Amino acid sequence: MVISSRYLVTRASTLCAFCNRPFHSRDGYVEFWRTSDGHHFCSEFCADDAEEAQFRKRHAAPHSVILQHSI
Repeated sequence: MVISSRYLVTRASTLCAFCNRPFHSRDGYVEFWRTSDGHHFCSEFCADDAEEAQFRKRHAAPHSVILQHSI
């Protein structure tokens, strides 16, 4: 969900949670993407990439399990 605001929510960072770049501004408003878990991103692409990274982290098999199956 894209949010356009003159004021960021209190305690919200002004940097993207994924790439650490500052949010874009347009016509005096700061634009950013907020996900359902409350994180703020500079674009929908960073939001998608962060979600994909979390998915991979949660579903990654331990290295030792992978080696056992390949032997």
